[in-house]
Amino acid sequence: MLDLALGAYLLERFPAATQGEVSRIKNQVRSSRFCAIVARNEDLGGRLRESARGQKHAEAAQRLSFNRSVLADLAESALGAIFLETGWEVAREVAVLAFAPLVDYALDPRIDPKTALQEILQRQGRRVAYEVVEATGPAHARHYRAVVMIDADVFGEGEGVSRRAAEQAAARRALTAIDAGGTG
Repeated sequence: MLDLALGAYLLERFPAATQGEVSRIKNQVRSSRFCAIVARNEDLGGRLRESARGQKHAEAAQRLSFNRSVLADLAESALGAIFLETGWEVAREVAVLAFAPLVDYALDPRIDPKTALQEILQRQGRRVAYEVVEATGPAHARHYRAVVMIDADVFGEGEGVSRRAAEQAAARRALTAIDAGGTG
């Protein structure tokens, strides 16, 4: 259902694109990474936790609700349920509404980890900050170590030859920790 909805949307948006170009964009947009982003945007992990509250499997649901693969599966399952309950037109509209904003990211491979992390956290109402915890070496050959803090908790650490590179590495690790459901 998702493939069909995205394919139709992309053909409308990019009428001059080749089949290969549309396929490449569609495959990236429907990837587990992007499905997990949609699940986070729609708080499907929170809904999973809420539905399991008080049940014997609540602890497992809590842990799994932050896992990228599980979130991706939740997004696809939710779309399937919408399709079964309401039919093609509504399901297609929901899929396009949820995934269309991600098409530009699929087109731009230059989206950096700091930007990706900032966008995810903004949608969740969370705060992110970076701190250089170490700068070593002579002025012409500095080496930086930085941490990224989410809501005052350290979620990642990175190193680099510039402050920006160290922060990007820290953001990359934080994204990995968030995808794995960890706390840093």
